[in-house]
Amino acid sequence: MGFKLEREKTNASPYVLIDEEKGYMRFEGESYLEDVFTFFSEINDWLEKYMSSDFTELTFDCAMEYFNSSTTKVLYNMLRYMDVHSQGKKVIVNWIVEDEDDDMLIECGEDYQEEMDHLEFHIKIGTS
Repeated sequence: MGFKLEREKTNASPYVLIDEEKGYMRFEGESYLEDVFTFFSEINDWLEKYMSSDFTELTFDCAMEYFNSSTTKVLYNMLRYMDVHSQGKKVIVNWIVEDEDDDMLIECGEDYQEEMDHLEFHIKIGTS
């Protein structure tokens, strides 16, 4: 059985779902934790192992409503790691932003999209 992690969202942390068997990861909500690096350390550890395995596909749905600058760095580093280590495997990122969300979230997704060379990166507005 593959790795599975599910964390409910709080006022300061996002909902997280990782289902290795389905090749699926989802973040949803807000992230403005004091120690964002500790919160995401188990996720990053799993991602490193998964990206070095013989997986065929990974889908990452990121439906964040707000995140602080520390989370911005963590998300960028995760996406960059996926981009560099995808090595011909299919990695899909769905950057999901609701219609009424701040343009900052759309612009952030566009910035991430421009930086990634090997990810199938989609910005989806109004769908979750």
